[in-house]
Amino acid sequence: MMKKGPLVLYLFSMLLATTLLLGTFTAPAYAQTSDLRLERHSFRPGEEIKVHFVASTNYPANAWVGIVPSHIPHGDEKVNDQHDISYQYLHKRTQGTLIFRAPAKPGGYDFRMHNTDNMGKEICFVGFRVEAGMGQGTPDPQKSGLYQGATGITLPKNTFKSGEKITLRFQAPAGLADNAWIGIIPSRISHGSEAVNDKHDISYEYINGRRSGTMTFNAPSSPGSYDFRMHDTDNNGKELDYIKFEVRR
Repeated sequence: MMKKGPLVLYLFSMLLATTLLLGTFTAPAYAQTSDLRLERHSFRPGEEIKVHFVASTNYPANAWVGIVPSHIPHGDEKVNDQHDISYQYLHKRTQGTLIFRAPAKPGGYDFRMHNTDNMGKEICFVGFRVEAGMGQGTPDPQKSGLYQGATGITLPKNTFKSGEKITLRFQAPAGLADNAWIGIIPSRISHGSEAVNDKHDISYEYINGRRSGTMTFNAPSSPGSYDFRMHDTDNNGKELDYIKFEVRR
């Protein structure tokens, strides 16, 4: 007869193996990702904005996404709550699309997601700008027909540590000069002028005629808010697109 001790150990081992094979272990809540994404990053005052979201199943019904001016420090839900311009609760939804109206005042703003409306935390964000002189929210060179095709810069996340590797993906229109470039610019620098951005870039890389691809940078050493900005040329050109990110120690 098999002794009780080895039998119990044997049965436990079989149960553990079966559980692993069936994949019944549940990932912890903190392993689930949350994200906000925009189809573009410049809008007219009052223009409709669609923000696509992914949220953790662990969030309560009062988790929320709101528009907060970009100059407000990141991280504290209570602080963001004091400065939000508009907001919507997620109501336990884990993915979907929220529709907002761009603020009336031109400037830099963020959509910020929070895990609760009760002393919570900011989970993620995506930046955008409101510009009064815009046509349909597309950069002027594309709108005029000078360049054909869409532009875009995407990042795997919006917050990085000082010196961390950042790999971005880009899409560029046809017809750009060989010296069209993407660079890291502090977010406080005004948008639009390539010459101004060129004076303040921390690092940059030429697009070299590519229509799409990846670039790898190192995050700036100083914490703060920065943008990746795309330009049509390195010779008194124009800013075509941008995406904002944060650097923290």
